[in-house]
Amino acid sequence: MMRSMFSAVAGLSAHQMKMDVIGNNIANVNTVAFKSSRVTFKETFNQTIKGAGAGDSGRGGTNPMQIGLGADIGGIDVIQTRGAVERTDNPTDLMINGEGFFMVSDDPNYLNRYYTRAGNFIVDDYGNLCTQTGYKVLGYMADDTGRLKSNIEGIKIDKSAIYPPQATRPSDPPIPGEDIVTFTGNLNSNTKELEKLKSGAKVIGASGEDAIYNFDSELSKATGKPVYTQKNQDLSTALGRETTVEVFDDFGNVHQIKLVFAKKTVDTSSGESTWLVDAFYLNSDGAMLKNGDTNTYDTDGAANTSADGFSYNGGNSFELKFDKNGKVIGDSKMSFTIGKDLTKGADALTFEMNFNKLTQFADTSNADATKIKGYKQGALTGYSIASNGEIVGTFSNGQRRVLGRIGLANFSNPAGLQKTESNMYMETRNSGIPSIGLPASNGFAELNPGSLEMSNVDLGREFTNMITTQRGFQANSRVITTTDEMLQELVNLKR
Repeated sequence: MMRSMFSAVAGLSAHQMKMDVIGNNIANVNTVAFKSSRVTFKETFNQTIKGAGAGDSGRGGTNPMQIGLGADIGGIDVIQTRGAVERTDNPTDLMINGEGFFMVSDDPNYLNRYYTRAGNFIVDDYGNLCTQTGYKVLGYMADDTGRLKSNIEGIKIDKSAIYPPQATRPSDPPIPGEDIVTFTGNLNSNTKELEKLKSGAKVIGASGEDAIYNFDSELSKATGKPVYTQKNQDLSTALGRETTVEVFDDFGNVHQIKLVFAKKTVDTSSGESTWLVDAFYLNSDGAMLKNGDTNTYDTDGAANTSADGFSYNGGNSFELKFDKNGKVIGDSKMSFTIGKDLTKGADALTFEMNFNKLTQFADTSNADATKIKGYKQGALTGYSIASNGEIVGTFSNGQRRVLGRIGLANFSNPAGLQKTESNMYMETRNSGIPSIGLPASNGFAELNPGSLEMSNVDLGREFTNMITTQRGFQANSRVITTTDEMLQELVNLKR
């Protein structure tokens, strides 16, 4: 038989395999994060007809004479270039903006790991972040404080996660300069002065005409709880601001304190102004407790006095002073205590409110608490994934906490990975061992949340390769038919 026929058969086989790869590339033109493959050929061994000869003084050397025996597959390479970005706005869709792979596993111990670029993840009924085929996405989970653990495990978004309450109290140990409740805003300098309206007037009192708020014994007796009403409408013009502050105990119970700012007097010689700051505790049953009151009442409706009740500033009114420039001077911190009679089993709550950022100008009174330490317990209401892989939970108490962080793996030779099913790869002896890290840190790529990586198949290139492959296959088939005709002529010599 003629060697050309076997060479052509080898060529047909090689071009057929290349067409198989092209067909697979085109079939996956819309597969998420698919990496196209490339086929390269090599020639097979050659038959040497005559070896090379060395030259001498009178004659030159001769080259070898060889006949090739066909073509074979030199390699099928996976092209690991990044595909284009497809924006989906789905919170669990992720794209790696550079090199690297997501780690996934179907092993309870997470030791059997696979690697993928396809970030079209879902959350199952247990809160596990998974691939479309149920493989768990691996990374690092966080504890209740948001600190990442050291072991790799499946990422889980637990819908039952809670954010524990924090009390409105100083840190332990104390933090220098820490403000528990901070007030900002203005008190209108044009507010009338109490002392000019009536001698000895005050903001809160148990009885008497010199108080803006007086204890109403009839209403208190009728309702069974202390009631304070504005008795003196003339003195009420000295009220600059009324506002309510919410604070929290160790159980997360909300406690409301109504603050009343009244302008007491102005020193005409120095220009200093003095304001009285008094408070009511707004009880859950509608009662208003004043300084020193508890949550229990005697027969006439008045609150009993106890150390476990509500008190502030050592039982006295608090005086807040401003200089002639409208800035706070002197003592600016007012202390409060909410006793165990009001905290329903939690520890007594002691804290301070800082008024040093208040101003006194001829403008609307809008003084309010803009920073309050503490919050009630919160339930997980939502989550988002950041570009650094952090899964940040949002809770019903307004707090946010890291729930976990997605891990990435990289290889010294990504082309050495072996493809498996469902857009996944597994490591081989030629890929190298995985280098594991976190997105956007230590050289690892960041993520594009809400986006997917598209297939890197170039249809124009694939169609061109299809044409050249078809022509190569056709030419090899012509070699076979031509060789057959030559053999036919040889057989016909006998006739």
